[in-house]
Amino acid sequence: MEIGAKVMVTKKEFSNKIKKAKDWDGKSRPSNDEYRDSWNRIFGQKETDELAESLKQSRLNRKEHSDKEE
Repeated sequence: MEIGAKVMVTKKEFSNKIKKAKDWDGKSRPSNDEYRDSWNRIFGQKETDELAESLKQSRLNRKEHSDKEE
């Protein structure tokens, strides 16, 4: 096939693509359990670690602040 050549799609292929498109939630990615599990695997632990570090720093700041007042 040449670059820029028009591609004909059969009616059956077109309706299959429309059917698949209805499964999407309107975003550029399908939302399903596998996607959520992968997202949690990649980003979930990082977020938990950052929150724990933030809490630790917050407690240190509070202790320093209360020590300065005394």
